[in-house]
Amino acid sequence: MFRAPPQPRPLYQSIGAASLPRHSARIPRCGARLRPPTLRERAAVWLATVRLVWRWLWRLGLAGLVLAALVGGARLMSWVMDPARFPLSTVEITGDLDHIDRASLERRLLPAAAGGFFSVDVAAVADAARHEPWVKQALVRRVWPDKLVVEIVGRRSIARWADGGLLSDSGEVFAVAGPLPEQLPLLGGPAGVQPRRVYAEYQRFSRLLEGLPAVREVRQEARGAWHIGLANGMTITAGRKDVAGRLKRFAAVYRSRLAGVAPPLESVDLRYSDGFAVRFKPASEPDRKIMDL
Repeated sequence: MFRAPPQPRPLYQSIGAASLPRHSARIPRCGARLRPPTLRERAAVWLATVRLVWRWLWRLGLAGLVLAALVGGARLMSWVMDPARFPLSTVEITGDLDHIDRASLERRLLPAAAGGFFSVDVAAVADAARHEPWVKQALVRRVWPDKLVVEIVGRRSIARWADGGLLSDSGEVFAVAGPLPEQLPLLGGPAGVQPRRVYAEYQRFSRLLEGLPAVREVRQEARGAWHIGLANGMTITAGRKDVAGRLKRFAAVYRSRLAGVAPPLESVDLRYSDGFAVRFKPASEPDRKIMDL
């Protein structure tokens, strides 16, 4: 069988048409000169350079303005804060001054209020006022051009505390000079007890013993037992368990049977499951006659 010999393939098919040189392309010659930039290209380069320089000049100018403002502000603040520029001539004290020694308060405030209108430290003035025992809070404000107003918020005492201080309505114990007001109840408790809690128990005991002489003293022992003193001198030992129930039972018996006895009761011990023990005051001669009747 006769076969024709295979035809050779064209060269461009083996190497690819893309690799063939273009007839229109020119091979650059060695040592050829570059084309000089056009006027438009020169203008673009010059404009970019001007923009860069302007950007840096603007930043430097802004930094200079900020620095000048800081230096000027510091000098202005130093000038304003000079106590000799705007001296204070009046310190006015207002508010709750019933229990406050005004002369003592002024002696505390005047050193702290030394300075000018802008340089005075109002926080230091308020802190100096709070060192007075009866001062709860001090509100300090400036009044142009040379006046300082100190408004005093005083403490309100609600009870005496066992260590010689007073209990305020905010639950703070503070010490005062001189005798304590006797019309306030006397409260006490072990170390670590909250005075506000003892006062809350005093209010509760007063409600439970309504109809009896007023409660004048409430004291809690370290183990939790409660002792109550009444206005007629009678003392009640209520213990630490079921205090409310014991006081209710005793109040009912006292109002019905013991209110008018003579001699009066001296002390009552409620720490019994089925009753309580009472002790009468020593009988005077009139009391003996009443008891004989």
